[in-house]
Amino acid sequence: MSLFSRFNNSKRSTAFSIDNGTLRYISVMRQKEGIQVVGYGSDPMGALVINSDDQIIDDAAFVSRLRVLVSNVELDPKNPEINVVIPDQQAVMFHTHISKESSREMGDVIVDHIKTYCEANNLLQFADYICEYDIILETSFGYDVHVTLVPKRYVEHLARLFKQAGIAVRHVETAHHAVAQACLGIPTGTGIVLVSFGTHKSTVALLNGNHLVSQEVVSVGAEHLYDAIVRFLGVDHAYAEKIIARHGILKTHPDNGLLGELYLALAPIYRSVDSQLIAIGREPYKMYGHRFTTDTLVVYGEGLFVRGLAAFLGEKTNLEIREIDVWASHADQRAPVLNLPAHETLTYAEPLSLALLYLDVRR
Repeated sequence: MSLFSRFNNSKRSTAFSIDNGTLRYISVMRQKEGIQVVGYGSDPMGALVINSDDQIIDDAAFVSRLRVLVSNVELDPKNPEINVVIPDQQAVMFHTHISKESSREMGDVIVDHIKTYCEANNLLQFADYICEYDIILETSFGYDVHVTLVPKRYVEHLARLFKQAGIAVRHVETAHHAVAQACLGIPTGTGIVLVSFGTHKSTVALLNGNHLVSQEVVSVGAEHLYDAIVRFLGVDHAYAEKIIARHGILKTHPDNGLLGELYLALAPIYRSVDSQLIAIGREPYKMYGHRFTTDTLVVYGEGLFVRGLAAFLGEKTNLEIREIDVWASHADQRAPVLNLPAHETLTYAEPLSLALLYLDVRR
């Protein structure tokens, strides 16, 4: 059962995302020479419009700013709708094992189990969520299932505001699932650590194949690095940006005290990786005893303009850095993505992934 099921693809596809209080969009179109990015842009809404949990708190201001952004979007006249990436921190994600019942349909058994889970964990009623689940493994005993729940009120609120701005929301998807499906192409049974590094918050996720097995949102972003420099050196924000631009994560900076402060600021990210790996490793991920292992780290997001960040996180987690490939999951349909600088691919990875998922790339 999935209410995130894919709709018909089109020759032009547009997706929006909300990330660290910034609204982004990207629109792509299939052409003979490749996939053309026909427009993209962003608007940092600010804390008075979107709060730290990426919830919209000023509807009128959001709609007003959205209308300005939408005025630059060229929609497919035959399919004038857009897709939206839901921030992962708005979703409830968990793994569970469900025993088979010979007298009942699989879907009914799984839904009843999820309802019970919601009640036992003091979540909303099951009916208050949009639900998606993936059966990771089926045995003669039962199902190993990954569940994603997104509050209906969040999706309905978002769709209503887009409608007020003159645009219809066709499909929603969570951030890491969109990126995993479009940009990673992870082989079955292979583990990967995915870090979305933002300006104020970052998400650390573990994926097995294209399935999310664990995630945590941590209050660490590029602004925390700047704040550490401002506090330690007593300089202004602009000068802190210059220091980061010159030295990256300051491996070569002469002030070891400042270096230590920056390492401390980033510590929640690599500690989250370690703690999640340990938690997943305690229990068999599959009933056959397979345990989650990985040697790969992928980092993307707006905050990745910080020099040396990906390499630093790779060193601290003892993982090999892998870059995002926007066609990793489409080996039979590879085509260049035109008119989009490489660094913008990292910033717009989430809406770009969703736009590509719903673009008809067949030739």
